[in-house]
Amino acid sequence: MKTKTKTIILFCLLCSMTAMAQKMVYVGPDKKNQKVIDRYNRCHYRVPLGQQLMSYSGKAKDFTAIFGVKNNSLMSNDDIEINFLKKWVDNPIFNDQEDRVYFVQIKNKTSDTIYIDRSRCFRTDSDGSKYCYYDSTKCSDTLSTQRMIAIPPHAKRNLTDYRWVKNKRGYAEIVEYPEDFLWNLEAAGMYEGYVYYDEVKTFSEGNSPFYRSFIIAYSKQADFATYSLAPINFYIREIIGWHYPESIKETTKNVRLTGDDQYSITSWIPLY
Repeated sequence: MKTKTKTIILFCLLCSMTAMAQKMVYVGPDKKNQKVIDRYNRCHYRVPLGQQLMSYSGKAKDFTAIFGVKNNSLMSNDDIEINFLKKWVDNPIFNDQEDRVYFVQIKNKTSDTIYIDRSRCFRTDSDGSKYCYYDSTKCSDTLSTQRMIAIPPHAKRNLTDYRWVKNKRGYAEIVEYPEDFLWNLEAAGMYEGYVYYDEVKTFSEGNSPFYRSFIIAYSKQADFATYSLAPINFYIREIIGWHYPESIKETTKNVRLTGDDQYSITSWIPLY
């Protein structure tokens, strides 16, 4: 019993010493930070006056959210630059379907190796939900997630990739999944008639109905003796009645997109 107690005390002491040895170092934004943020805040969908995009009318039951980035976010400093890159990928379950996803890409701007500890990287929503980017339970012969990511000098890596395996029943099981920016309708206060079909409702950073935040932890040392955090805060900037381009893979001549299409972050949610 005494030996077991001593072992527990020693373990706690070692954990405490490790925590004390690790120190967070603040690295502020560089001159490019605002430019990176602005990429995501220039995108707007507009239906030209007198033109109706959909054959539906009246109170909308489907909503497309356009996300913006809050100005207090850190997307670029002297060490790293973070971008959310849009890509269409094949759905492993439905062979004839493509999903629009966003990869969190981290660029190493230094001449040193940058390490990302995914157990310290988080996503949180204003509805209270939280997500950690490292799942220690997925560590078997078939399922595995990598805790540490090493980014060589001036290279780029994704925080998560799109990976899946076949389980024992032969079905696709997703191991890693990028961002899809799904949001909580109820938490955002959406209801039938919140907007009409083709109507656009705009929000500011202060009155947005829904927020999503990311924390990226990185270090120039593999043991994370010193590390830094990059907080990135998104908010719903626009709500549009119905599903618009970039929510499903379709094109239309009626809708107008301002800004760079690559940096438009959207997510379509039906009310039913």
